[in-house]
Amino acid sequence: MPTYKLDFQTQINIPQQVVYEHLKDPQNFVGLQPLLTHVESVKYEEQHGKQSVSYDTVEAFRWMGIVLYRNRIHVQTIFTNPPYEFETIVHSFPNITLNVKYLFTPQNGETLIEETIQIQTHAWLAKFVLAQATQAQTTLLSNLKNRLENKIN
Repeated sequence: MPTYKLDFQTQINIPQQVVYEHLKDPQNFVGLQPLLTHVESVKYEEQHGKQSVSYDTVEAFRWMGIVLYRNRIHVQTIFTNPPYEFETIVHSFPNITLNVKYLFTPQNGETLIEETIQIQTHAWLAKFVLAQATQAQTTLLSNLKNRLENKIN
């Protein structure tokens, strides 16, 4: 199955630790990532000396405001280098895997977030999956910036 790569970044006028802690909690992705409707079955554990969290969620794909499809996904986040980095693995139907790496770089009281996504999907689905991922992650970072900057300021 082919692999595709997407890169995103944004600057948030909030200290890096605050941004990291906000994204560390799976419940905070609801309202940030536009496809997610809820988070459930949250389970914290330790693997290979690293803290991790796994959970299930549902993505709602809409057309003209009508939900056409609800896609159940499983997510596992490994806190690889707190509070500077974590990695998330998303498993989605039909056999789609996203490996997402978030980097949080402090910059004079602000935070640069860099996100790299490696997507494995069927070639026939790639155009749709890449478009959805691009829209969802661009919106997520924009919503995160607005949520945190408006909450603090």
